[in-house]
Order: sequence, then structure tokens, then C-alpha cells
Amino acid sequence: MKVIYKTTGDAHEFAPLAVILYYGGCAYGCLYCYGPRTIRRMRKSVENHARLRQDVLRCLDREARRIRGDDSEILVSFSSDPYQPLETRFKTTRQAIRILIDNRLRVMILTKGGMLAARDFDLLESYDRCRFGTSVVFTNQTDASQWEPNAPPIADRIKAIHQAHGRGIKTWVCLEPVIDPDQALELIRELHPVTGHWKVGILNYRKLPNPVNWIKFREDATNLLDSLGADYHLMQSLTETYV
Repeated sequence: MKVIYKTTGDAHEFAPLAVILYYGGCAYGCLYCYGPRTIRRMRKSVENHARLRQDVLRCLDREARRIRGDDSEILVSFSSDPYQPLETRFKTTRQAIRILIDNRLRVMILTKGGMLAARDFDLLESYDRCRFGTSVVFTNQTDASQWEPNAPPIADRIKAIHQAHGRGIKTWVCLEPVIDPDQALELIRELHPVTGHWKVGILNYRKLPNPVNWIKFREDATNLLDSLGADYHLMQSLTETYV
């Protein structure tokens, strides 16, 4: 079983390498998640079948030793949240971070887990080759609850990114998929002071009830990010949009 793998497609826009510690689904049940369609399973079954990969830490330790000191960022993780509820029981993500740090590898966290992830800030704040990122696309909790029914509240995720920044950890925000352009721009204004890097992309594999002028959003987001002096990356989903 290979745990550290080279990313392709959308994932490669995040990092050249990634790990998946939990598989079979994600408990947060986000309606925009591409995962269920990819593995051809019903969304509800995916929500209820997330599980720990067998021998994942032993395999990770072996592979991390093999590439010790490599300068490529390793995303933890892309297709299944590293801080979903199972993590409170297994603490696998914490142990995985330790393994990556012990082998002087670059760690890039992406989660909706909010303050559950803050449990591991003690590991990240003393290590200069890591970044902590949260995924957030709404300011309105009612909208978030509709699209991300089981995910931690927006406020919890924002609190985590503030704490990470306050503890000297490099931070980033995944603003993808943008669903409401106005809320996305509001998030940029609100979180810019505590966000070291932005990744911005749009919903491009599910239709929205109301059409969005994505070209205008791209222009508005670029102008705002530039005016703030922000470091950012526009995802291919946004840069190749012409409608």
C-alpha cells in the first residue's frame, strides 16, 4: 500500500505529493464533494463509511524515511479530511505529522476540522517546513449548513486559522469551490490579515440554481487580492472559465 503519492489533476494545484490517512469517504458530507461520484457511491454511504487505512502509519514511516529531506510539499490530505470525527479516536493525523516532521519533510495541512486541528498546533509551531490551511467558502452559516451539513461551523474554522497565525504557523485558505461570489469576497477581506496564501477556485462540476458571472468574479477577486497585496493562486477551474 502506497501512502505518499504523486498528485494529478486538481490535486496537483495544491501540492506535488499527498497522503490519505482515512479512506472510503468523509463524514462531513459536503454536497459539492467530487468524491462520491469518483468512486461511484451514494453520498450518504460515503459519509458513513470513512475508515482508517490499515497499517497506514507503518507504511507512511517507511516511505517517509525513503524520501527524507525531500523539498516537495506533502498535502494532508486532499480527498478525505484529516480531522474528521474519527481523528478524535485514532489520532492518526497527529502521528502522521510527527513522522513527516521527524523526516524533515514539508507538511501542508488542509481541513474543515476547525479547532480539532488546533490540538496539533504544538507540533506545527516549532517546525518551519509546514503550513496550516482551512477550507471555507461561506460567511453565512445557513448556507454552509446546507452545503456542508456535517462540517464544523464557519466560526470554528476561522478561530483555528486565527490561532494558527497567532502561534506563528504559516497559514493558507482554500476558497474552493466558490458558490456565492459575494461571500467569497467578504471572506478575503475578513481573513486577509491572518492568511499567508489563498487558493481560489469555483464550482465547475455541479450546476448552481442561479447563474453566476464567473468572469466578473475572477476580475473582482483578482483586483481585491492585488489591492491587499495578497499571495494567491487562481485555480484552473477559475482561470479557464469564459462564461
